[in-house]
Amino acid sequence: MRYAFFSDVHANLEALKAVILDFRSEKIDRILFLGDAVGYGPNPNECVELIEEISEIKLMGNHDYAALGLMNTEYFNQYATESIDWTKDSLTEKTIEIMSDFDITAEIKNCLLCHSSPKEPEKWHYILDMDDVKENFEEFSSQICLVGHTHRPFIVSRNEEGDCVISHKQEEPIYDNRRYLINIGSVGQPRDGDPRSCYVIYDDKKKIVKCKRVAYDLTNTQKRMAENGLPGYLIERLAVGR
Repeated sequence: MRYAFFSDVHANLEALKAVILDFRSEKIDRILFLGDAVGYGPNPNECVELIEEISEIKLMGNHDYAALGLMNTEYFNQYATESIDWTKDSLTEKTIEIMSDFDITAEIKNCLLCHSSPKEPEKWHYILDMDDVKENFEEFSSQICLVGHTHRPFIVSRNEEGDCVISHKQEEPIYDNRRYLINIGSVGQPRDGDPRSCYVIYDDKKKIVKCKRVAYDLTNTQKRMAENGLPGYLIERLAVGR
């Protein structure tokens, strides 16, 4: 079985369409979404409807939560707050209905899925360093936990003695005697210096996990953002992946 895990689309329709085409070329069997369908980008309704159509599992992200009015944006930065305010005014009733059914966490086979972290997933903690990684390994019992939220992909494995090793390689084997915490990156707002969309493929037969990058026409997304009056900073950062 080949699984595709994707996250942090952030209303970037051009990026989402490019990734969906890549799912087909990769012959993906099951598609799973780990949150943040909206926020930042110009096409929230179209992205939510596409995610609903293709994804077997849909998780809630903090931007989705905020757009539904389930949390305030006091800890969001100025640009994120402006985009959420615009998003709230743009959502259709159908989109709100779809997003309201998104889950906070989910489990499939040997994997726990969260948007932010296995520790208090509804509080949207960030996993930013190895101290955070080690703390979060204590919060799940499955072999693999997949997250998004930071928009920066990584693969951390932990051996039976508790030693953690981080990898930024494109592909890593999954060993039976190790456990894994994997950040799947971002489709619509990469922030690791690579502006291409990122998602993760897990082949449970070959026991391989792979971070896949997909180029898309970001200038179209930037144009739509400008037409809708979204902050210039958010428009410019797409081109540099920051």
